[in-house]
Amino acid sequence: MINNPQEQSNIDDLINQIKHQKSNQKKQSMDKSNHETNSTDNLLEQFKSDLKQQKEKSQQHHLDNNQPQINEDLQQFKQQRQQQNVEGNQPEISENLQQFKQQRQQQNVEGSQPKINENLQQFKQQQKEKSQQYNLERNKPEINENLHQFKQQFQHKQEEQRETITHQNQEEIRYTEQRKQRQQKLLIRQAEQWLKSLDEYSDEGLWFESFSRSYPSRLDAAIEYLAVLNASS
Repeated sequence: MINNPQEQSNIDDLINQIKHQKSNQKKQSMDKSNHETNSTDNLLEQFKSDLKQQKEKSQQHHLDNNQPQINEDLQQFKQQRQQQNVEGNQPEISENLQQFKQQRQQQNVEGSQPKINENLQQFKQQQKEKSQQYNLERNKPEINENLHQFKQQFQHKQEEQRETITHQNQEEIRYTEQRKQRQQKLLIRQAEQWLKSLDEYSDEGLWFESFSRSYPSRLDAAIEYLAVLNASS
């Protein structure tokens, strides 16, 4: 401890100079801390007031001999300040940490939601495909039997249709042939009747005589001639 008043004065004066140099830095640091308590400010003001009073009462002496003590006092004061800041801000720090954790958890949940939905959709699709595959394999014998029956029915229907078409064609052919025969018989009777009534010396008779020379008989020529007349009328 310092017992000499003059030495004490010199030490105090040096302390005041050092404090004066660092007061602005500490003040800026104190201004940035929004949660610093009033007790810390009071302690700093009291400490500065004591230093100022000691400066007014003493003079500088043996500064170098007392430098370790000054450094020790300053270190203790700094540690006290840090401890007070930590203790004063601890509830708010804990609250901020809790809020941050909750925000991160919420972000993780929201960020994972699309992936969860995608996985769920894929799982549902897989289950649906497995169910369809299982039902298909389970019903495969029955399906094959039904397909075979359907194929046979289809082939049978096709065969019936072909037979029906063939029968219809035959009927149409027979009907057409019969109609042609009736028409031919009718033409023959008409031709015979026309030849009987034809005047051989008339203009038509003379023309027909020349026309019939290219046919096997006058009857064939008359049939052909009447057929043309009937088609054009």
